[in-house]
Amino acid sequence: MPDLLKQLQKMLNAGARRPVAPVPQIDPAQLLPRPPRKIDLRAARKLMAGKSVLVTGAGGTIGSELCRQIINFEPAHLALVDNAEFALYQIDLELKEKGHGERISADLTDVCRAEHLARVFERTEPDIVLHAAAFKHVPIVEENRCAGALTNVLGAKNVFDTAIDHGAESVVFISTDKAVNPTSFMGATKRIAELYAQALDVAQNDTRFVTVRFGNVLGSTGSVAPLFKRQIERGGPVTVTHPEIIRYFMTTPEAVQLVLLAASLDIDDVPVVTHDGRVFVLDMGEPVKIVDFAKRMIAAYGLAPGKDIEIKFTGLRPGEKLFEEIFLDTDALVKTGAEGVLLASPAMIDLPLLTPRLSDVIEAALGGEQAVLDEAVHHLVPEFTPNGQAQSHARGSESTK
Repeated sequence: MPDLLKQLQKMLNAGARRPVAPVPQIDPAQLLPRPPRKIDLRAARKLMAGKSVLVTGAGGTIGSELCRQIINFEPAHLALVDNAEFALYQIDLELKEKGHGERISADLTDVCRAEHLARVFERTEPDIVLHAAAFKHVPIVEENRCAGALTNVLGAKNVFDTAIDHGAESVVFISTDKAVNPTSFMGATKRIAELYAQALDVAQNDTRFVTVRFGNVLGSTGSVAPLFKRQIERGGPVTVTHPEIIRYFMTTPEAVQLVLLAASLDIDDVPVVTHDGRVFVLDMGEPVKIVDFAKRMIAAYGLAPGKDIEIKFTGLRPGEKLFEEIFLDTDALVKTGAEGVLLASPAMIDLPLLTPRLSDVIEAALGGEQAVLDEAVHHLVPEFTPNGQAQSHARGSESTK
């Protein structure tokens, strides 16, 4: 019996991968082929100092970094809004431990519940609203389209409408490169929210709406960096969907700084802030091959890609495409004078025409009618073809935000 146990143990040892010892914290910026920009945030400070600011999705990667940076601008109040209890607890605790407890509030609120959202606005009376709450993981939203549409479309509509109702000065909508010519359902829902923000900006002159698009953020939840880290430390393999898949990357602090910069543009430059449905695009530099990024991460551990750690290609997933288009070829990009921020001019739909189509999307999502929802989304975003992209793994996008 002891010999048999030894043989079994030997077989198990032979088949098991040896875990790689963790290395000291890797700076994500060092994995990019360019240094992060140095961004002047004096205009953003001027915009938010002494104001009441509200951030939805405050516990998420982008939302929490927004809160960290905004609190340093000395707002009168910063309202943290999220429906994820632990994520909200973490950012609330972090800011309180840094001595900001008197200027913050934590509201466990689902943006899909308009009546709950209205109470938060009544209590906090925000001047500036930054809407970062969203479902953003492409394959998950692809399989849960009604839930994705509720958060990304109904949730955005509730935030935007409530901001207008309560007289907010500005709303900043955090969008994505996946909203451009979307092949994923997630990207299509974000494009619909963009359309609504644009239409509201043009239709009224009280609340300014600014949309900011950017690509993948290193280290965010569901992104490739934490996934690759976990896979490397387990001994591999590192999984990449396709050898030619490329993405735009940016560090979280840099992305948020550019969002804040975009939000503050025009405040000092023109006597009257224009309402033209503008969409700002963050210049994220040159795209990076995911396989090259994986190799750099493996090398950061002092290991050899393909020798010490295998790289395995798994095939594109539903809703994925080989590259992301940060803007359409037909968009006219304009330099803003701020390095790293460009101005796009995507197509718009007037509010009277958009509103009934938007209602169709929301009603289908509330009723759980996915086929009806697909058609309603396609009606608003014709470039999105639900049947074609749902059954084709050769198209779509790597969800790395």
